[in-house]
Amino acid sequence: MTHHPLTHPHPPTRQRPTAAAVRPAHRDLAVVTHALTKTFGTGAKARTVVTDLDLAVPRGAVYGFLGPNGSGKSTTMKMLLGLLAPTRGDVALMGEPLNRSTRAGLIARTGSMIEQPPGYGHLTGAENMRIIARMLHLTQAQVDRALALVRLSEHKDRLVRTYSLGMKQRLGIAMALAREPELLILDEPTNGLDPAGIEEVRHLLVALAGEGVTVMVSSHLLDEIDRTATVLGVLAAGRLVFQGTRAALMERSVPDLRVVTPDTASLTRETVGRLLAGLVAAPGSVTRTSDGLIVPGLPDDGVAELVRRLVAEGLSVHELRREPQSLEDVFMSLTGGVGVL
Repeated sequence: MTHHPLTHPHPPTRQRPTAAAVRPAHRDLAVVTHALTKTFGTGAKARTVVTDLDLAVPRGAVYGFLGPNGSGKSTTMKMLLGLLAPTRGDVALMGEPLNRSTRAGLIARTGSMIEQPPGYGHLTGAENMRIIARMLHLTQAQVDRALALVRLSEHKDRLVRTYSLGMKQRLGIAMALAREPELLILDEPTNGLDPAGIEEVRHLLVALAGEGVTVMVSSHLLDEIDRTATVLGVLAAGRLVFQGTRAALMERSVPDLRVVTPDTASLTRETVGRLLAGLVAAPGSVTRTSDGLIVPGLPDDGVAELVRRLVAEGLSVHELRREPQSLEDVFMSLTGGVGVL
């Protein structure tokens, strides 16, 4: 859990919008941002890492926040928590604008773990939790429940410096959960966990959402987000390139088309170029295979035209099928193939 400063960061310099702009129109949104932007430095050295971000995180959802390394995920989460002041733009949490007067009350309803696992290594897990309990005026029952949820009860009397990275991650999640938050913001919560630990965290996040807790979680483990999140947000170079359900995300990318033909000897470079002229932006991206072609990014009307051209060319077509695609395939397509490290 990130320790929040007692003072509020400097407010944005631009004029504040009306209440209607910062208060979500629907009560079912836990997080709303409007044109959220963060620039570090000034003049020629200015570097904008988040640009005009409009997030809409439904209450009670697991919101998967995806993006390559350096795409702005952690910076965004820090702005949501008031740890960084936006250069411009606004944040609303649980229907209230995040500002100097509301921050303390909103953060009291929010749990978080950003970047590094927390905890003093020379203290035990239980002692670390007691510090959190004193800071947040929590009961022992709340502390015990949080430790039990992440399966650290039997290890609570060990020094944190003897914990594995995965155990430190679980301690951080326990600290975030101890106040029983309405909103939980986690940056890479499964980092360092073994497969069994990842599965446990996945079930925990789904269970918390089932109890009405809104969970916003960033991760580079696309398969894990795919199995956990109900809503996805994809960030690339500081911009939101997609926000919505998994089904809607899959629709954003056109699966590769496999063309199976016995006339592969006739598929010369010149023939392929002629067949696909005007249909695909980069004919060089087409792959010739032992049984035909793999054509990326061809929409349905383009498929119909390709079939017409194949027949006109005198080539037999034995099969046309869309190749199955994974969430990672779609992600790579949306982010330009820069990866998710």
